[in-house]
Amino acid sequence: MPKQPVRILAFGDSLTAGWGLQPSKTVPACLESTLIKEGFDVSFINTGVPGETTEGGIRRFEKALGCNPDLVILELGANDNLQALPLTVTKTNLDAMLGILAARNIPALFAGIRPLRDLGPDTNFRFVSLFHELASRHAVPFYPDYLDGVAGNPMLLQKDGLHPNARGAREIAKRLRPLVIDMLRALEGSAPAGSQP
Repeated sequence: MPKQPVRILAFGDSLTAGWGLQPSKTVPACLESTLIKEGFDVSFINTGVPGETTEGGIRRFEKALGCNPDLVILELGANDNLQALPLTVTKTNLDAMLGILAARNIPALFAGIRPLRDLGPDTNFRFVSLFHELASRHAVPFYPDYLDGVAGNPMLLQKDGLHPNARGAREIAKRLRPLVIDMLRALEGSAPAGSQP
């Protein structure tokens, strides 16, 4: 049988879905295009849902994993912050998702996010810290701020000042690329996730 492309599930909110962008301009699409040009045989499945909180994410996570991904990019939490959800809820849900991936031996690239809504210095600090704590607990590759290099730059954002424009999406993909490549190289020669010995 011919070798199948590495299936990469991009699971997240509007930042993953590419709110306001053409499907070909989203972060997952930009990553896929770049990696294919560099010789990697990959196929991205974009399951981003605009407005998604971690509560919504955990409810649909098992169904999303039905595509049997070899690798997952997990990006959630921005809407929890915008809606001022309790930090314990955000942490519990993300912990559960990372736990499911670990139990299934599916490698995960975990993306954090800096607060988009100022809820005070203590809450802001604890929000940022929970991503670091979970990445350490689950020993997963970690990208601390999904909007790093894009947030606050009007040249890279849409008119709402929150969502990346096409140029911003390319910037995020460029910054995620080295981490994804490292994970793809680690997968080389290994059995597909979920396969039986």
